[in-house]
Amino acid sequence: MRRARMLLVLALCACGGTGGELVTFHAAAAGPADSVSGQPFVFTNALGYQVTLTRARLHIGGVYLNRSVPSSGSQATSCVLPGIYSGQVTSPLDVDVISPDAQPFPADGEGTTDRSQTGEIWLFGTAVDATDDRTVLADVAGTAVQGTGTPIEFTGKFTIGQNRAVPVGNPALPGSSPLCKQRIVTPISVDFALAQGGTLLVRVDPRAWFRNVDFAQIAADPDNPAQRKFLDRSQGQPDLAFYGGLRAASGTYLFNWQSP
Repeated sequence: MRRARMLLVLALCACGGTGGELVTFHAAAAGPADSVSGQPFVFTNALGYQVTLTRARLHIGGVYLNRSVPSSGSQATSCVLPGIYSGQVTSPLDVDVISPDAQPFPADGEGTTDRSQTGEIWLFGTAVDATDDRTVLADVAGTAVQGTGTPIEFTGKFTIGQNRAVPVGNPALPGSSPLCKQRIVTPISVDFALAQGGTLLVRVDPRAWFRNVDFAQIAADPDNPAQRKFLDRSQGQPDLAFYGGLRAASGTYLFNWQSP
């Protein structure tokens, strides 16, 4: 991961030398603006379940901005977008995403004044290119009920390690689907230019995580049969639907820039 950060810093410096001024900016993350601090987050998903989230936390390893919009197929192997990076926040943060309150990253971000067109959320704990990573990235709990049915109590903890490894389709290209591509959510559409002393606010909407989850198919928790538990694996409708929402570049993550 250190090498990747160095490459991005070099890109920022090169970008600054061609016209963009180098800047530092504040960065924070939060849940949806319509959530209420200190209260459960209630919504209805696409399958008609009324979901009440009592816990939803996300571990963000880093946030990046790029001057370019990648063309289809441009990331056949690389985990770093082609083009020039225009901003980066490299200090990790655990975010309560059922709170609308801005939660600051531990350190300021750095970038250039060139206009950004793409955002990235990096979901990792140890290193973005680690062969395995047991860091809990999403931690959720709540209840769901469909119509007049019995409420379903659920919990879930999600990682991106060997449980997300993509089988090699072509033996001649063993590195064509590296795990780091699973850990980078992109391209997230943005359109702004950083400025000295401004603030980047990343809002995370957990409704997108559960949009297509069929809670009735979540397995019973072996340690608590009265409760359902996501299995953190790449199979089964609930886990696949949640993971798809977690990694969705549209509808899950929103970048807001606030000028100083």
